[in-house]
Amino acid sequence: MNLIKIKRCGKVKGRTCADGNVQRNYVPREEASSPTLSNEALMCLLLINSFENREVAVFDVPGAYLHADIPESKFEILKIEDEDDFVDIMCNVNPEYLNDVRYEGKKKVLYVRILKALYGTIGSALLWHSLYTEVLEKEGFKLNPYDRCVANKVINGKQCTLAWYVDDNILSHNDSKVVDQILKTIESELPGLVIERGRKLNYLGMELDFFEKGKMKLGTVQYLTNMISELEGELT
Repeated sequence: MNLIKIKRCGKVKGRTCADGNVQRNYVPREEASSPTLSNEALMCLLLINSFENREVAVFDVPGAYLHADIPESKFEILKIEDEDDFVDIMCNVNPEYLNDVRYEGKKKVLYVRILKALYGTIGSALLWHSLYTEVLEKEGFKLNPYDRCVANKVINGKQCTLAWYVDDNILSHNDSKVVDQILKTIESELPGLVIERGRKLNYLGMELDFFEKGKMKLGTVQYLTNMISELEGELT
């Protein structure tokens, strides 16, 4: 499955992911359900950041799921079908797969075992969440008991907070050097972070403006504009 999205900056982003719907027939919900950042927790964090005049950074982890290994106890097979020449592309990159190509009717298919969490497969989000929390806990962060996508650590007598929605993160502390160090530490574990700093930031489709201590602006104009453009494209 190929997904194409126009980002806020105007760049076109493509993502190829598996169709994991067939897994719903045999993967228990408790083995696949992953927590996500709640609206209440996010709004509270934004208010705290503004009230305490914290230094804020937002960042995402490209290809986040691929950092997580599938446990050896699980044997997951990915069926690659000859749509958009996927089978040929895979064999061009990995010639050793040529001998494993089969035909179902007139259609080429390739079955491969996947070793990393893959976008679209059931349970990948939970594998990523488990890996990410391990990284944070190793650095001394403690998960919030009311929201498992919020972690805190007291550094230099002040609270440092990191919250995340899948691979989109928001990090804050009163000292910009602490924020620098945390970003550097996470980068050492998960290379390739895309980081945004400053008083005006974009997070989860919202425009954040920490323009004055104790005050902030939150807007969704850009997000709504993109949504309207997408709907107009579908209607035409």
